Amino acid sequence: MRRWVQSWVKRNPDWEVSLSDDSDCLAFMRSVWPQHLDTYQALNAVEKSDFWRYVIILHHGGLYSDADTICRKPLSDWMQPGDRAVIMIDGDYLDKFPTWEPEGHVQSGGAYNLSLWWHDNIVAFSNWTFAFEPGHPILAETVRRIEINVKDPFFTNQRPDWTIKKTGPGVFTDVIYDWLEQRGHSAPELVAELRKTRSILIDGVRFVDRPAFHKREVMHFGMGSWKPMSIVVAWRKLSRHWH
Repeated sequence: MRRWVQSWVKRNPDWEVSLSDDSDCLAFMRSVWPQHLDTYQALNAVEKSDFWRYVIILHHGGLYSDADTICRKPLSDWMQPGDRAVIMIDGDYLDKFPTWEPEGHVQSGGAYNLSLWWHDNIVAFSNWTFAFEPGHPILAETVRRIEINVKDPFFTNQRPDWTIKKTGPGVFTDVIYDWLEQRGHSAPELVAELRKTRSILIDGVRFVDRPAFHKREVMHFGMGSWKPMSIVVAWRKLSRHWH
């Protein structure tokens, strides 16, 4: 992972690259966002990582990326000076669930359908690499919804293991769904357009296609600590072939 982190330094010499561990994250929450400290400490390790990334970029602005990613192209190649945010399409299930309808909603507003093998929205936005200006409303709303999710019986009793929806890309996606609708767009329509073009700019937010953060601009190895060790070992071996 040290080599992967160095790819960001090497390709972006005009950016400051910072790597934070658990103690750094806790210190930041205590000193800068103490009003969210109770929520942060109520989360498990993976959920804390999710919550912290939204809060630190909300505060400072900049780009967040997981440690298991490689920067393949300089940020100046795919970010424009006027961009207020850059968000990537992570999941596209339009063809598999063309008539998807919600079965219910969590208290913070996100839709789900537990009767299907894919429970969440048919479009998913990545939270393992994203960029925002400080104070952006998408991040502010994501933080607000996580505060609700922490106490929602759906997550505390019914689905306590659904971290993706509680703090991860699921709740991030819920916010973006509503943000798009408020501007006369829909996530499925956006994905359909991004199948034909690399990026679309809406109200200062640049949405980029799925290949952008899966190989073209960023390579993500997906070595989550919650995954079976056999998968992690396999990815570790495969990663040697990407530079």
